[in-house]
Amino acid sequence: MAFGSLPPPPLASRHILVVDDEASILEMLEAALTGAGARVTTAVDGTTALVAIVNDPPDLILLDVKMPGMDGWGLLERLSGAPRTARIPVALETCVEDFVSFDKARREGVAAFISKPFRVADVVETCRRILTGSRPLQGTPPPENDSPSVQVRDADGNLVAFGFLLDIDERGAQIDASGPLPLGQTIQLELKEPDRTVEAEVRWVTAVGGRYQHGLVLRPRARP
Repeated sequence: MAFGSLPPPPLASRHILVVDDEASILEMLEAALTGAGARVTTAVDGTTALVAIVNDPPDLILLDVKMPGMDGWGLLERLSGAPRTARIPVALETCVEDFVSFDKARREGVAAFISKPFRVADVVETCRRILTGSRPLQGTPPPENDSPSVQVRDADGNLVAFGFLLDIDERGAQIDASGPLPLGQTIQLELKEPDRTVEAEVRWVTAVGGRYQHGLVLRPRARP
């Protein structure tokens, strides 16, 4: 393959601000996001982040909840109160057991929830989806009638749900279904257009208007 035909990195030319008081996490995320093509800036607390945002507004903010001084919630409040910063999407970092933060983040309009400890590949994929318009915590309007239909089967091939395909590419997919699928479950999606079956893992679930939207990571292999 010629060099000129290679696809651009998933976060090419995007500016991401990482706000976290743990130096090891800042270094890890900065390396991963830079490797994915992003321009990365960092801050260790909300006050420092606010100055950075005003001087050089990012396309996306990865924000830790618990920090000294102005914490993540305090920074969110300041951002939402200013027209210039209110529309910058925020992905909130916190521990997986912190369900109170999960619910509060959804009410505050946070784009996505990143559970610690996390895998950097998942963080890169979450950033990519947010930057292309996805808002996992907020959901999207219910699918139109002409959305492609899918059948969802478990790893043994048993039919577990019918749904609609909202989005798919080589890395992941988003589907709408009448009921929630378990996080971490391996599933098979039977697609009609094109006619194929792909394997995926359920990574997030959001209730929207009585239905459930699911974020999936596709497995490397697909069978026709």
